[in-house]
Amino acid sequence: MARRPKPFVGSTNSGKSTNDYDSYSESIRQRVFRELDKNAILTPSQLCGILQIDRKHWNQIIANYKTNWRHNHRNERGSKCSLHGWRGWCYLPTNVHTGMRTTAVDVGWVRSKARNRWLLWKDRLGRLQWFETGRVNLYVRKPANLGKAYQLICNGFSFTGLITDIKVLEQVLSTVRFKGAHYVFSVGQRLPKLTIDLFAKSNGVIIKVGDVTHPDSLEIIATYPDWAERNERMFEQLNDTLKRLFEPGAPNTQLKREVDYVA
Repeated sequence: MARRPKPFVGSTNSGKSTNDYDSYSESIRQRVFRELDKNAILTPSQLCGILQIDRKHWNQIIANYKTNWRHNHRNERGSKCSLHGWRGWCYLPTNVHTGMRTTAVDVGWVRSKARNRWLLWKDRLGRLQWFETGRVNLYVRKPANLGKAYQLICNGFSFTGLITDIKVLEQVLSTVRFKGAHYVFSVGQRLPKLTIDLFAKSNGVIIKVGDVTHPDSLEIIATYPDWAERNERMFEQLNDTLKRLFEPGAPNTQLKREVDYVA
């Protein structure tokens, strides 16, 4: 008859997750966790010395306990970032967007009262601002990512039937650019209020600490500077002009940009 294996030291039979503090009983493991809560960089050898246990026998077991402590959701290292306020822009081809605007209101787009007559699309993923120049501003709701930005464009143009050609849709998606976002890093304790806007104009970065909206967080407001956007647009126009000069048969791929509506 096979012998029953001895239970592992510090194991629990409560059925709870090993990464749950409430499942740890009074044991060596609990004492290890308490010491690591005080000093997270203690090595297994140092922990054996503090707990006054045999280093040769307990070193590997203490190392396993430290691994469990490190992977506990309360002690995970790394940046815990909340991203919201993501915004960007894209352009519609010149030969497409002019005719689509006349039927956009019938499929869910809303005509604004603004003097530049931009159209609004709004759904659960965010909203779109469509200008007469062909520029479309994107505002994606949190948690934001590039995939949701693509989906928002598809909801406003493809699923409504305004764009039925997949190649035209791919051309629009290829022009999506980042404009700005709001990143929040929680530190778990209230911070003194401080705003650093030294790099707002040059790099488009504003750092806030202890703000009223997030008193226990570090906030980074990143914006693609307007001057960088204009320079990028000028470079694209110059590149397109040079192509048409040296390659007469090359198509004009430049998108219409008569008036700039910079978000």
